[in-house]
Amino acid sequence: MRRSIIAVLLLAIVAGIAWWLWHWQAGPERPADPWAAIPAEAVAVLEVPEPFIAWERFTGTSQFWGDLEGKPAFAALDTIMGRIARSGAIPSGKQTDAAPLLIAWRATESGTLVPVMCWPMARSEPALSLLGEAFGTPVSAELWTGTRLSLQPDSALPAAELAWSKGLLLMGTDGEMVEEARSLAGSTRKPDALFEKARASLSVGADAHLLIMPAFASQLLGIHGQGIFPASAPVEGWAALDIRFRPGAVLMNGLLFPAGESPATTAIREQRPAKPDIIRVLPTTVSDLRVIQISDPAAHVRAINGELPDDALFTAYAEWVRGGIGVAEASKDMDGDAQRWVVLETEDPAKAADAMLFRCPDGGCATTEYRGVRIIRMADPEALATLYGNAFAGFEQPLWAVLADMVVFADTPAGMRAAIDAWTDRNSLALDPRSGDFFQRFGSEAVYSWWVDVARTYTPGEGPLADAQRTLGGALLQLTPRNDGAFIATFCLQHAPAGKRAAGALWTTALPAPLAAPPILVKDYLSKTLQVFTQDKDNRISLISCTGKVLWQRQLDGPLIGGVAQIDRYRNGKLQMLCNTANKVYLIDRLGRDVEGFPVVLKSQASTPLSVFDYEGKKDYRIIVPTVDGGLLNLGGDGKPVQGWEPVKLSGPALAAVEHVRIKGKDFLVLALRNGKVAVLDRRGTVRYDAKLRMDRIQTFLGSREAMDIADRRMLWADSSGAVLSGKLDGTVDTLSPATSGKVALFDVDGDEHIEVLRTTISALTAESKGKVLFRLNFPDSPDAMAFGVPLEGEEVAIGLVLPEQDQVRLYDAAGELWPGFPLKGAVRSSVADINLDGVLELVTADGQGVVTVYALPAGR
Repeated sequence: MRRSIIAVLLLAIVAGIAWWLWHWQAGPERPADPWAAIPAEAVAVLEVPEPFIAWERFTGTSQFWGDLEGKPAFAALDTIMGRIARSGAIPSGKQTDAAPLLIAWRATESGTLVPVMCWPMARSEPALSLLGEAFGTPVSAELWTGTRLSLQPDSALPAAELAWSKGLLLMGTDGEMVEEARSLAGSTRKPDALFEKARASLSVGADAHLLIMPAFASQLLGIHGQGIFPASAPVEGWAALDIRFRPGAVLMNGLLFPAGESPATTAIREQRPAKPDIIRVLPTTVSDLRVIQISDPAAHVRAINGELPDDALFTAYAEWVRGGIGVAEASKDMDGDAQRWVVLETEDPAKAADAMLFRCPDGGCATTEYRGVRIIRMADPEALATLYGNAFAGFEQPLWAVLADMVVFADTPAGMRAAIDAWTDRNSLALDPRSGDFFQRFGSEAVYSWWVDVARTYTPGEGPLADAQRTLGGALLQLTPRNDGAFIATFCLQHAPAGKRAAGALWTTALPAPLAAPPILVKDYLSKTLQVFTQDKDNRISLISCTGKVLWQRQLDGPLIGGVAQIDRYRNGKLQMLCNTANKVYLIDRLGRDVEGFPVVLKSQASTPLSVFDYEGKKDYRIIVPTVDGGLLNLGGDGKPVQGWEPVKLSGPALAAVEHVRIKGKDFLVLALRNGKVAVLDRRGTVRYDAKLRMDRIQTFLGSREAMDIADRRMLWADSSGAVLSGKLDGTVDTLSPATSGKVALFDVDGDEHIEVLRTTISALTAESKGKVLFRLNFPDSPDAMAFGVPLEGEEVAIGLVLPEQDQVRLYDAAGELWPGFPLKGAVRSSVADINLDGVLELVTADGQGVVTVYALPAGR
């Protein structure tokens, strides 16, 4: 096991090379079916339909990889990928119609997992060359003639055995297993019927697929001498799971096909799914847990035991159960002791208590009290194991207490006090920032749930296995029966190292200098996640992945003006980043390189940020840059001036980026000028509408609002007196907010398109609407304080506030209430988005020293 993780990753990389070579360079020599080469004794098979895309998604978005990439063995793998990337071998775009990359494992008698991989590879010189790139050493052409080769790409990685047969490249760490796969290649052996049924259930669109024997999974993951299934009973058959990578988790879901019934399957057949609510009364020290949802206690007990063992015991400890029943254990303390609990959920706590007290002998059961909760000694030895099976063994005569709708059993007084404290002080496993968040985000309704905190429960491994294990938090298995005999199965691995902070920060990344402007979110076209683009005060730009890794840094000739746009210059789905300084226009690819034709040097300095338009939606881009001499530069996506562009000379430099408006089939380019005038041009740069509006004494341009006619389009600005004004292009001007002090920002609190005004002074924030004050907030003195609207999901909006001198960011809801968890550390304007596609909004900011921080945004009020 110690090196199997690295072996699989190494072989998967080389497998991906072979897969790519077959797909893109396949000749007339068609390969044998790679599934035929899978040994009959395989306990698990991994299928990766698109290996390079899966690798890119995992390394580019996964927090697991962010923790592992600096470790020696994983760094060696990264070096291999770097060699392949430099060779130009990694394809782009979606790859289809290719045979799958397969990895199979066989378990030895000692429990060691031995992998073998099988994939199509065309016999060719490029194939040998590319394999040589991966291994860092030439690969002999004897591979094609039946010679098995042994190669080792790095001292931190295990040696690999390579063979080739019938168009299939075979590789593993054990020569005998590679030879067995070679002998099976091209065979007509009929596969196991249940295996084929499971395989047929796999869905398209996943990053990978896993076929695994449940009995083996239980043996591999079981703890305390017990398996992972109900009643700790074995389950034979196959599970087929679709694998999807998420930034903070690896998700697997699919179906389990049992080969026959066992107590593990019959125990949950007649029950209804629900969330595992018993975690509300368990302390945060719990490190493993199993829960079954019970809607029919008699059916469950009969399935476990074959019959009802004792009517009196059933009446006392099972008849009243409705909801979850579970057993939990905490990690061992310094003395080697571990607390254990059983929780039985009920709809009638009083009935449950009466039924158990009825079993007490004359004189009653031993009773005490803690924090107002009555604690009673159970009357019947081992009654829980008698009714609910071996997983509940070891509770001789436990203590019990009723907490809300739960009956909690503990085998020691200290354990019972811990459960009562967890419930009373709201410090339970359900509310734990590390584990409770995992249940909330990834747990679902199920009949059976098995959970373990990997880092705290399993014996630490060695080398790469230990490195990987330290990145893990919880592992969660959930099962729900279907009417056709199969079970809906989900399995999730959580990224949550034991030291994960509870403050909500997902990651922090220190940059070489403080930021000159707020972070900008840009889309990664491969992973579909959002990356963080920054510029510091040394005019250095950086691109940071959604997991906090600095992907690249480079110098610009000066500070950026405005933000970053993204275009698909080559119309192939790849996005580039478009931005400008005063002197240059840059187009930069995802690796930080200049795109051909850029940067464009400006003859006259830019006065505003550039604008980019795709008028007809055909990716025929127009990049328009206003200049300080009143000119307008119009570039195509190739960086060359657009033919036919003959702009008028403006009466002054532009104050804001050009806006494109389409009304009744006509295009208008609208420019607010520093002298208060507004220019309205057509797509050739000539005047299309003579705007009458004059934005007198304009201090700050605040944007514009759409209208059905160009004359009714409104421009918004604050003048030198502090008044906020709204003017139509036909010359009509209205006052939105009278003259007063403070920096101004606009927002729409309820999506009704009515404009609300935010004013920020040195120590106060005021929100106004239609001349009325909505709320007023005070804060510590901060001369550069600034408020801004923050779009959330749907039409919901929040209000952001940054206090640079306090190194503090705040978030308020639309009513002016401080968002839970705030203030947070930060000195620049923040952005809110689901950057890593985990279904939870994140807040992105940076402090005064240039440390970029991403926080998981707590749920609002």
